[in-house]
Amino acid sequence: MSLALQLGNIVDTIFVSNLISVDAMSAVTMSLPVETVVQLTGYCLGIGGSIAVGNMLGRRDKESASKLFSATFLVTLVVGLIFSFCAFPTAEPIARILVPDGSILTDYTRDYIRISMLGAPVIGIGLMMVNYLGVENHPELASTYLVLANVINLVLDYIFLRFTPLGITGASLSTVLGFLFAMFVFLFYVRSDKRNLHFVRLKVKDFVIIKEAIVTGIPMLVFMATSFVKALGLNTIIMNQIGEEGMAVFTVCDNVLLIVEMLTGGIIGVIPNVAGILFGEKDYIGIHVLCKKMLKYSYLVLAMVFIFVMTFTEQITILFGSDGGELGTQMVHALRIFIFCVVPYLWNKFIVSYYESIEETTIASFVTFLENAVALLPATFTGIYIWKQIDRIGINGIAAGFIATEIITVAATWIFRKIKHKNSTFYIVPDKNPGINLDFSIRSSMDETQNVHRKIIEFCRERGVSANKANLAAVCAEEMTVNIIKYGGKTSNWIDINLCLEEDLCRLRIRDNGIIFNPLEYKHDSEEFDIHGIELVKKISKSMDYIRAIDMNNTIISF
Repeated sequence: MSLALQLGNIVDTIFVSNLISVDAMSAVTMSLPVETVVQLTGYCLGIGGSIAVGNMLGRRDKESASKLFSATFLVTLVVGLIFSFCAFPTAEPIARILVPDGSILTDYTRDYIRISMLGAPVIGIGLMMVNYLGVENHPELASTYLVLANVINLVLDYIFLRFTPLGITGASLSTVLGFLFAMFVFLFYVRSDKRNLHFVRLKVKDFVIIKEAIVTGIPMLVFMATSFVKALGLNTIIMNQIGEEGMAVFTVCDNVLLIVEMLTGGIIGVIPNVAGILFGEKDYIGIHVLCKKMLKYSYLVLAMVFIFVMTFTEQITILFGSDGGELGTQMVHALRIFIFCVVPYLWNKFIVSYYESIEETTIASFVTFLENAVALLPATFTGIYIWKQIDRIGINGIAAGFIATEIITVAATWIFRKIKHKNSTFYIVPDKNPGINLDFSIRSSMDETQNVHRKIIEFCRERGVSANKANLAAVCAEEMTVNIIKYGGKTSNWIDINLCLEEDLCRLRIRDNGIIFNPLEYKHDSEEFDIHGIELVKKISKSMDYIRAIDMNNTIISF
């Protein structure tokens, strides 16, 4: 999903620079403040809402989750329509503010942002929905939507820019049409039996629930707001200090950063979708394991990107419209310096995603605000000023400013966390799950079901649990695993089992990635599908709870 979203932006820029001009490519970058505002509602409510919904589903509160989903959808649509109505009267004056010198960049910028504003409802709903699909057991549909949207975008880009007089308007129009035509993918979600969320009728008082999305999405709101300030501030500083050549170099560096985002963002993006549900279930061990794996995979990918950029720097700049002359040489030097910022940049992206997921929005917002506004603009201005004293051009100072910003953010965040949570580890959440836990996994094989019974009996005996209670837990776990193996289908490879002892309560949690099956809805009515074990579990347990989350069956049985 992340790959598709960023790839579309990158190839869009390549088409504009090669089929129109480098000035037009710079105009796309000059339009970023408006693009950020257009995407603000869909992104913030989508990410904030999906994390809040993940926590609600972790607590098994489907009714509130559906209300939040419906409320964020309606608000995103209304805000998008307001942007559309404002497109024609405001595009010209906004462009003159963004490009005050009245150059050809002003006309390019005006034409680009006008279409973006007209398409705000489509873009907002598209961005909102892909975030909900990620947490709603349909990451494949979210990916399909963005891949398809960007394929349509790129095909139309080539047609509009090569064979019509639309110019840069065609580049913006192709993006909106890509988001629009790909929306038929959402029909598969509406008809899916995996859905936990549904559109519900809302009363005025029900819209209060949207504060859940806003509170959880504050880091993203801060990110979008600071992205607006960042884009506007950087454009102003670079245009005033260096000029249009500086904007061209900055655009190339910024697109390389998008490549890093493209290849690692999908890995980091797993964290808010999955960790939100784990946090709601208080599965702290799962959160630790998840984060360690995501960081390992991200930095392996980043190492390959770093080597590639350093090896093929000149070829990358030519791809973005460089003619290989003096400007091309400056692009190469700046890019080789700039690439060093991606190591701390990735860590900062991870921090924001993780702390959002565990509801530490203050720290996540601090990172976002510092990285994108407080540190970046002064660091870039200072970098350009210092480098001008060295080579009288200052372009390399842009890259130096980005490196300084990311390093400052990492150090300041460490200090801020230590002040806010004294004596805490990076994860803040406990190292262990609540209560006394037995946590293990088995393969989906009948040979392993006997081990389930034996492990639970031994664990309970060592903790002083009565033989009767221990046997109840062991029988329930064995019956459930047998049925999962028999009827889970080919997709069932592993079964995760957790037995938790909390004061006078014993809680058994079972996860499997088999076909969708809700034991609460099962009623024995045919010898053909005979699962007497589930009826037994229902009778001997205090309560059973089920949800389909992160594309797995999650069943909790309490004694």
